[in-house]
Amino acid sequence: MHPTEQLQAVQKAELESAFALSQTLFRGFEQMTQLQLQMMRDVAQHTAETVETTLSARDLPTLLQTQAQNPQQVGGESLMAYFQKLAQIVSATQSEMAETMSSSLSRLQTSLQDSVKQGTSALPAGAEPVQALFQSAMQFTTQAIEALQNTQQQASKLMSDQVQSLSAAGKKAAAPARKRSS
Repeated sequence: MHPTEQLQAVQKAELESAFALSQTLFRGFEQMTQLQLQMMRDVAQHTAETVETTLSARDLPTLLQTQAQNPQQVGGESLMAYFQKLAQIVSATQSEMAETMSSSLSRLQTSLQDSVKQGTSALPAGAEPVQALFQSAMQFTTQAIEALQNTQQQASKLMSDQVQSLSAAGKKAAAPARKRSS
């Protein structure tokens, strides 16, 4: 493959990768916006029901009884569900972005290796120091790309662990509240 064609192929692949990343970001943003709108609807509905119940009470004992039947745990449970869903959206978006970036870095690494091979094979005799410099630069680039990929994997694992711990904490916190209301 001619170097110009190779460069064009790499540029096209990187453009597609950037487009995929932007689509992932927009999809995550859209999901978070929908989640926030649903949460605002739920809060508004719960508030309206509470106000209606409060206004319909004729005396203080009736008001206290209706409040005891409708504890604040509903709001707490919905808030925990909101944060769990939010964490899932963020985790899925971050994971998808990391995967796209990882494939882009792998493609870049392969392209660099091919370029170095083509460049070193075209060097005239006696250019061993230049060839050693190319190989050293390639090794450094490979190590840097591997470090970036490891960092992405660690960030994905950390996010996944955080989502799981948040989910477990939410379930643990909601369990006593459910027992009290039963």
